[in-house]
Amino acid sequence: MRKTFLIAAAAVLALTACVSKSELNKQLEQVKLISAEKDSLLKDVMATSQFIADVNTELAKVKDQKAGKPVPGAAGELSSPSPADQRAQMLAKIKTITDRVNEAEARLAASRQRVASLTGETAALKTQLAQYDSTITAFKSIIENQKAEIASLSAQVSALQGENKVLKEGVATLTTEKAQLTTEKEALTLERNTVYYVIGTKAELREKGIIVKKGGILGIAATDIPATTLNPKDFTSIDKTKIASITLPNPDKSYRVLSRQDLSATEQPLKGDYKGAIKITNAEQFWAASKFLIIVQK
Repeated sequence: MRKTFLIAAAAVLALTACVSKSELNKQLEQVKLISAEKDSLLKDVMATSQFIADVNTELAKVKDQKAGKPVPGAAGELSSPSPADQRAQMLAKIKTITDRVNEAEARLAASRQRVASLTGETAALKTQLAQYDSTITAFKSIIENQKAEIASLSAQVSALQGENKVLKEGVATLTTEKAQLTTEKEALTLERNTVYYVIGTKAELREKGIIVKKGGILGIAATDIPATTLNPKDFTSIDKTKIASITLPNPDKSYRVLSRQDLSATEQPLKGDYKGAIKITNAEQFWAASKFLIIVQK
């Protein structure tokens, strides 16, 4: 909407500028006409003034003649024409001057009308131009307000873009941290669920240091127990949540559990020994005491 309004305002301004220029040119032409009329009127007034001065001069001559004063004649004329000739000459001059005065008055009246008409049109043009100026000023004010609003919106957009950038960086950081936490959680879960078992004879397990003899006198009546320190590399690792049965290698042999697992969480062995496999019924309970399962072949 703002873009449409700005385009419309620009079009109106352009149209107004064109109209104003045309009206201004017309006004200038009319001003030239008024100036020419004024010059013509001035010439008419000057000519009329000269005519009146001539009449006054002639009248003065008549008065001087009546008073008995001699009037000098013009070059080539008799110095003392007869009174009848003087009156005839005077009447002819007065008639000529009267005709010229009447003609000048008519021209003056016509000129006054034209000047009044042009002046009226100029006043109307001035009023119209004043209206155009007012309209242009209003549009300029609207455009300035729009510019200010656009500047404000641009500043807001820039601020939002900055905030968006910060948010994106924050989201990226959180995503990275989440990935790290997920990885750590998976690692912890894997570590928590990873358990170890080993199967072998007593001799094999003693050789690896997985079980040791303890108790008795001089090695007599000593008991095999898990070593204090166990190395996971000596065991097979499994996920206790996925493996619920441990297959025993020799189906003809019997096996017993030497480590501290809760055997009540398994299918009960026959005569305390396991054959074929050790089946776990409750993983959490079975592996709670130790994550290292030591199985000894009998």
